[in-house]
Amino acid sequence: MTDILLKALARWRELAAIVARAVKEVRPDAEVYVVGGAAEGRLTALSDIDIAVVLPEEPSREEAVVLIEGVLQRAEELGLPLYAPVELHVVGPQGFQKLARRSKAVKLSD
Repeated sequence: MTDILLKALARWRELAAIVARAVKEVRPDAEVYVVGGAAEGRLTALSDIDIAVVLPEEPSREEAVVLIEGVLQRAEELGLPLYAPVELHVVGPQGFQKLARRSKAVKLSD
């Protein structure tokens, strides 16, 4: 299983692009960023691909869960493997500021 995850991590840009496309289809007003180890070029065998989905307003927990479910479903339809180590962080502007203070953020969508 570790080999599969390492191969997925090596393709993190491709996998992140699939997720970004899914986000834009599900929620066109969202911005999408890679944050954490992938954005900083420090992925390891224990890493995941952290993707921030930034909404115009702070989401409720329920809204975030529903959005994550919809995005992952669409991303799988677009070719995201089920085993892809992707973690979505659905936040608003304030939540994104907190993430961006802790880690580099690389924008994936316009």
